[in-house]
Amino acid sequence: MIAMPDGEPCGSRSPDPADPHPLRPRIRARGGLVALAIALLVACHSIGTVPRQAWNERRFGPLVPHHTFPSDCSLCHVPERWDVLKPGFAFDHLAQTGVALEGAHATAACLRCHNDRGPVREFAVRGCGGCHVDPHEATLGADCTQCHDTTTWQPTGRIAEHARTRFPLSGAHAAAACDRCHEQARVGRFVGASIECVDCHQDDLAAASDPDHAALGDVRSCQRCHSPTAWSAAHYSHPSWPLQGRHRAAACADCHAGGIYSGTPRDCFSCHAADYAATSDPDHAAAGFGTTCEDCHTPIGWGRGGFDHGSAFPLTGPHALNCSDCHTTGTYPTFSCTHCHAHSKPEMDDEHDDVGGYSWSSPQCYACHPRGKE
Repeated sequence: MIAMPDGEPCGSRSPDPADPHPLRPRIRARGGLVALAIALLVACHSIGTVPRQAWNERRFGPLVPHHTFPSDCSLCHVPERWDVLKPGFAFDHLAQTGVALEGAHATAACLRCHNDRGPVREFAVRGCGGCHVDPHEATLGADCTQCHDTTTWQPTGRIAEHARTRFPLSGAHAAAACDRCHEQARVGRFVGASIECVDCHQDDLAAASDPDHAALGDVRSCQRCHSPTAWSAAHYSHPSWPLQGRHRAAACADCHAGGIYSGTPRDCFSCHAADYAATSDPDHAAAGFGTTCEDCHTPIGWGRGGFDHGSAFPLTGPHALNCSDCHTTGTYPTFSCTHCHAHSKPEMDDEHDDVGGYSWSSPQCYACHPRGKE
């Protein structure tokens, strides 16, 4: 029985007949007691409980009751947070259980294996399949270590296995997921996959525009131009017209206009007529140069020509000049020596007065000085 403020037990006082509200004091007293009791409960709850703490489920796995764990939480946790282990926490898994944690298992949260699904030994006897769902539906056996290791779940040893098949893995194929080529790899079916490039690369074939492979009917022999390293780095060997110098970097359409690959001219001028017309030093057309570009030019660079003066007049030393420096008229059978060398005619006439056949002319200079020397 709850005592009233005056010490009289609640409900023991008789109502006063003269009081128009005989129950008011009793109601007030009881209301005060209820409020006091609620206040005490709130105070006790505030003092004696720990605020609810967040659990990092993504990092540590699902939060499960620790029914089989020690009741002393401070063995593992810091007082402030349930998701933080105490700094000195350590558990020698090998020494305590006889099972070494290797690879990704060494960094896995404890609750990933030790939880209230049941004793961990029941899962351990099943091997990898105790924790990892078998995507192959048990068609490849229970020994997952044949293809997987504990570091990552990605399969290993595929390159060595494939080396014993009709399709060794190289280039980008070595990094491709198994099911990119073996559509039923998840259920353990690897045989019967095609080794033809086009059967996997239909989308690449449809998108090929330079040249349009489908229009040309060239849809099966991908390996003639492509390699497993990269699909875009194609290179055709051009056995009948080897690609050298800058021709190696040219796009197919640069020479095969309109996607026409048969009957393409092989002479330089057919492709380089515009370059021929744009020449100014020397002006090839005005100089009467022919269109056998290879006489002076090479596939390495179209710039300055590589005309070989030969041993008759090698372009060495101070004579390593532009063509127009000596061939001043633009006609290359003629040349000038006297405009460059500082020899006056009277001076040279006097110096050559004992030379038979001497004349003040460039051809005569060359006749006596074929190498530009004494």
